[in-house]
Amino acid sequence: MTMKTFPPLAEISDALVIERSRAAGEPEWLTEQRVDAWRFFASAEPPYWRRTDLSKFKPEQVIAAADTAATSLYQEEDLTDQGVVFTTLAQAIHSHSDLIRRYFGTAIESKRHKFLALNAALWQDGVFLYVPKHVNVELPLTVMFSMPIPGGAIAPRNLIILDDGASVTFVEEYHSVAASDQAFATPVTEMFLGNDATLRFVAVQTWGEDVYHIGAQKVRVGRGASVEWAAVNLGARVQHIEAETALEGDGSRVEWVAATFAADHQNLLTAPWLRHIGAKTEAHMDFKTVVKDQSYTTFDGMIKIERQSRATVSRLEEHALHLSPKARSDSIPGLMIDTNDVAKAGHASTSGEVDEEQLFYMRSRGIPRDEAIHLIVMGFFEPVLDRIPNDTLRQRIAEMIEAKI
Repeated sequence: MTMKTFPPLAEISDALVIERSRAAGEPEWLTEQRVDAWRFFASAEPPYWRRTDLSKFKPEQVIAAADTAATSLYQEEDLTDQGVVFTTLAQAIHSHSDLIRRYFGTAIESKRHKFLALNAALWQDGVFLYVPKHVNVELPLTVMFSMPIPGGAIAPRNLIILDDGASVTFVEEYHSVAASDQAFATPVTEMFLGNDATLRFVAVQTWGEDVYHIGAQKVRVGRGASVEWAAVNLGARVQHIEAETALEGDGSRVEWVAATFAADHQNLLTAPWLRHIGAKTEAHMDFKTVVKDQSYTTFDGMIKIERQSRATVSRLEEHALHLSPKARSDSIPGLMIDTNDVAKAGHASTSGEVDEEQLFYMRSRGIPRDEAIHLIVMGFFEPVLDRIPNDTLRQRIAEMIEAKI
């Protein structure tokens, strides 16, 4: 199958964005959003990120996909009778336009920086998931994004909506084989949970070695609703992901874990932001990082407890393990509190090499040093891997971690 593409970004115009949108039969409100976002992208300067190296990134040269060839959906049961909608966003924009318009772009501001605007202007890939009231989807629903052409770009747009009392497990995966051509992914995922809804969200990034992965994720959580969020970051040359959980409803909660492993010259940044808005909200965040060779990672995490929130419980932790003397990890946990009514809140960060006493003990039991390090790293990541709902995916991630050790 031949994939449709846009011209290189430097050659795209307002007129082309309008032409492609109308040719696809998109509603006028979406065409207007695309053009507005494109104009912002075309005029805005690249963001200056102190800890994300974009010095070798040439976005004007990449060729963006203009169809959904990079999107693959997987489900193990027919959910049509339950009213569940699981399809590409490009298809859903025709069948569920009013519902999409109500939520689309309301969680993540596309003009935060030019790469998010690029997603809003040119997205073609992506998934739409809607789970009706009180429907429990037992088996995981998965979307996998690939890089269909060397030196290409994709702009996946995912919209997840859970009505009151609904529950689902959603897996978002980015994967490609190693390639020498620079490629670019700018994904955006917006998630909305109604009252008492439950979302288990798994995001896995295993791009090839020369992909720039720059995007955003956000979930808005209603009253009594809960999120289990697990992220795994192993691939890409450069990653800059801004992720946010907004606990808007009273009694909402999140359990958020992540595993990042950087090697060679990878530059991987994750910026999780947690906002407590409703009363009696609860959050536990535990991020694990391993660095080796000359890689560099950044954890830029923040808890914000708003003035109207009260009786909040919140904990943020990040722990980094260094396997090489030239590897580097920056940990920047933060806590902002605008209320006096907090039950418990705190953050912590640790960073260090493998414990030599632990290695000595393991070697004294006949375990070679390399194998001991292997066991320590796998044990370090185990709390995150245990959150992966699919056995095959969990095993594949474990094998990729083992190969990097």
